[in-house]
Amino acid sequence: MAITIKHTYSTNVEVHYYTDSGYTLRCRDCGQMDDIAEEVSEIVVKHNFAYADVCSAETGEVLMVIERT
Repeated sequence: MAITIKHTYSTNVEVHYYTDSGYTLRCRDCGQMDDIAEEVSEIVVKHNFAYADVCSAETGEVLMVIERT
């Protein structure tokens, strides 16, 4: 049995990617939170980032943190 959960919440976000050595990469994206989470997770793994913050582009509020473990 599988369960799939989709968020309908869509927004403009700014993503900050961080390395262990303190390097930061910033980019903007727009879409549903599920799609953004999946895309950011893939980028964190592919480019060996330590973690990423996904923030609202309008308010700066942190919406999610994706961290490698």
